[in-house]
Amino acid sequence: MKELLKNKRLISLSIVIVIAIFSWWMKNRDTVGSASTNSGEVVASSGEFVAAVNEGNPDIHIALGIPTSANATNTYLLKRAQYVLSYNPSTKNPDWVSWNLSAWWYGDAERFKGQFIPDNELPRSLGERTTHRDYTGSGFDRGHMVRSEERTRNDEDNRSTFYTTNLLPQYHELNAGPWLRLEEFCEYLCKRKNKELYVISGPIYSSDMGEIGKGVRVPSECFKIVVMLDKGQGLKDITQNTRIITVRMPNSRDIQGTQWRSYETTIRAIEQATGYDFLSSVPKQIQDILETKVSNPAES
Repeated sequence: MKELLKNKRLISLSIVIVIAIFSWWMKNRDTVGSASTNSGEVVASSGEFVAAVNEGNPDIHIALGIPTSANATNTYLLKRAQYVLSYNPSTKNPDWVSWNLSAWWYGDAERFKGQFIPDNELPRSLGERTTHRDYTGSGFDRGHMVRSEERTRNDEDNRSTFYTTNLLPQYHELNAGPWLRLEEFCEYLCKRKNKELYVISGPIYSSDMGEIGKGVRVPSECFKIVVMLDKGQGLKDITQNTRIITVRMPNSRDIQGTQWRSYETTIRAIEQATGYDFLSSVPKQIQDILETKVSNPAES
């Protein structure tokens, strides 16, 4: 009889522990998202591309720091092997997308041919997910943040760029104009110059341009920050002389035919416009120098 009571107590205790663990998981699942990938400290590359020695580790995409904002209280951090983003359910857009880029990520995979994909990594508690149809007939392109061509190493990588959480509504003149030209320049830096890039892009809502679909807010501007390092380099290699490209492009039909260099600005200006703090893991003294300078065309 005593043995039976002891077993019942052990079973009851086990049930309580399982419930507690499940409750903790559910609570944290709704505050920080993550795809099914390995995550942990970024390993030094020893001359290889950072992604090659940290394959599957999403933390390489935020090695320079997770962008933070005191106003971003309801955002959802989503980590994938291919990029990391912060989703804002109020705008149904990413506040920012951050990714590592090098020649390692380019390959021969064909462009995904299906429709853009609602992101099932988002908890249902964040509301209805954006779909391909939200953009249909809106007059705006489905503007990639992480470019499709930047993830062509395999089919899975390329497909990941077609989640609707990796999109912003962009006029075609922007998407296929100076925004694309800068993407092509990044490709040149990776393939021809063997650079290791750390990229962040996202929306700016400096004026009201309304919504499309079921509540997808249209940004008035789009920004991109590109930190240029050499193959295998990361946070510890950043100095006050590190080259950075920062642009702030209007989401306008009048932008066609312009050059991306016309829209260069400083990281500090982007921080003021978005409320986010970028490069937060970079030492403050170096941050203050890098974030207040515009890149020199001759350096690139």
